[in-house]
Amino acid sequence: MKTRQAVVGIVWLGFAALIVWVFLHDGRDAFTLPFDSLTNTAGTIDLIIELTLVSLWMYFDARKRGTSAIPFIVIAVVFGSLGPLAYLFLRFRDTGAEPIV
Repeated sequence: MKTRQAVVGIVWLGFAALIVWVFLHDGRDAFTLPFDSLTNTAGTIDLIIELTLVSLWMYFDARKRGTSAIPFIVIAVVFGSLGPLAYLFLRFRDTGAEPIV
């Protein structure tokens, strides 16, 4: 296993564990967006912008590679960074994976 893939896998597992913990701890409240203060609103909007940009990159990268990123984008919408991390993990699994540009 390549070092990059191992790092992405470790980050994915850690973040997945955090997401499970949040859902178990907060239940339905985990699905609400934190717009209770201006700081939380700015942070939430920033994360939405970032996930949108990463999703666009995944879409065009997968299209260039002859595959689909739609499942990973759906995962990103529901679980945030788990979608892009899973995409990177599987992308690095390819033996001929080119550098990310």
